[in-house]
Amino acid sequence: MASETARLLEHHTNTGSSDVETADASTNTFGVKPYGPAITLAMTLNYVIGTGCFGLPYAFMEAGIVLTSTLLIVGVLGAIVTMNYTLESLARAEGVCAATRGGSPLHHLTYRKFDFATIGDMFAGKLGKITVQVVMGLYCIGALWSYASVFASSVASLFFSYVLGDSCDAYAHSPSAGCLDAYYVCMAVFSAIVISMVLLDISDQASIQKFLSVYRIAALVLMLVTMVIKIGVDGSDALGDRYNRIGAFNWGNFGKGFGPTLLALNCQYNMPDALQPLNPKSYARKVAFGALIISGSFYLLVGLLGALAFDSINPLASLMWSSYSGCGNGWDACESANPFGVFVQLVILIFPVVNVTSAYPMVGVTVGDNMLMSMPKAITAPLGPSVARSLCRLLASVPPLVLAVIFKKRDFIFAVAGLFGFLLGLSIPCWFQVIGSRYCKRVWGFCGAAITPFTEPIISSVGFAGTFLAITFVITGVAISTLNG
Repeated sequence: MASETARLLEHHTNTGSSDVETADASTNTFGVKPYGPAITLAMTLNYVIGTGCFGLPYAFMEAGIVLTSTLLIVGVLGAIVTMNYTLESLARAEGVCAATRGGSPLHHLTYRKFDFATIGDMFAGKLGKITVQVVMGLYCIGALWSYASVFASSVASLFFSYVLGDSCDAYAHSPSAGCLDAYYVCMAVFSAIVISMVLLDISDQASIQKFLSVYRIAALVLMLVTMVIKIGVDGSDALGDRYNRIGAFNWGNFGKGFGPTLLALNCQYNMPDALQPLNPKSYARKVAFGALIISGSFYLLVGLLGALAFDSINPLASLMWSSYSGCGNGWDACESANPFGVFVQLVILIFPVVNVTSAYPMVGVTVGDNMLMSMPKAITAPLGPSVARSLCRLLASVPPLVLAVIFKKRDFIFAVAGLFGFLLGLSIPCWFQVIGSRYCKRVWGFCGAAITPFTEPIISSVGFAGTFLAITFVITGVAISTLNG
């Protein structure tokens, strides 16, 4: 047993996925259109950089500068660990599936897709599948709910600003009737767009998603530069006043800081879709970790600078650029029209529109395809695979649109979605690591049976993953208890 374990570990360490890549090149791609690491990174960034970044300045203001910064940094580290667990689980699922033909498992990534519900079912049976689908369903309702709300409020604000010469903030305490009407019309337009897109597979969206990823990075850089200029012009006194007003720690609002920071980083459940077309598979960890580090760095800067640059912070941060002029500190009145100010306004105000238009159908595809597993055969068989898949995607995508029409309390949406995102992004991968490792050891009878190309000393152990899992439940409980703080 010990020699077998050592052999497998040495094999994975020395060869990585080179042998797998060769096999992948000559085997069935399962109907997938392969693409390279650059497009995969763009797709993954589009999964990570969602509406969560727009709620971070408000979260920093509510929970405190130091507390929220710490939560975000710890969240990035936790996301990296659980992303590795996700990669291990995907590779382990392929190994288990291939090993049913006999022999020891060789865990690796191929073009075969194993979504979270499939992995849960493989290693924990019906209970595992149901657990994953319940958590994923609750999280994605909140995430898609926030996407729809962001689109409608942003487009309504743009319409009022550039067509009617007025302002519209759907999140205001008492928005005007015209502003609310614009919000509902924009919601109808958004519904028509995303319902048609959610019926497309992820690989069919690759080219447009690559462009949208570049736009995301450019808009984030523009946000950061304008905030740095504003802080510099306002001076150290204004900066100190804002910091003192917010404070370093506000434990009573722990949940309001905790939820949005985790919502911003949650993408592990999307990795089966994002990595399936990747070629070569040896870039999987580089792509996944790179997306988390890039996104986490931007998020920390957006949240920190956003909290310190403004006296009043909107729950949807991009709306604060609706009054950007390009004069003085960037928000001072201009003597005449400033084309640069108009350009910045448009780029940043359109940013969430572009963001959610691309993210909504991607998430809808992931959730719908997971939901398909729970549909009774009596329903899916007469419909056929294609129609049944489309039906599940619609069932995942339409209810959040209805919620966004009825409820618009933005900070609450972020907090609730973030808490379920924490369970989905951190707890579920930890659980997969534990049950997947134990399953392989139980079936094949030696410790090395669970080793994958992504296995790391200590971190990949069942003991470490189990401890990490216990900690996630404790922190989630604390966050829920302070949610109404």
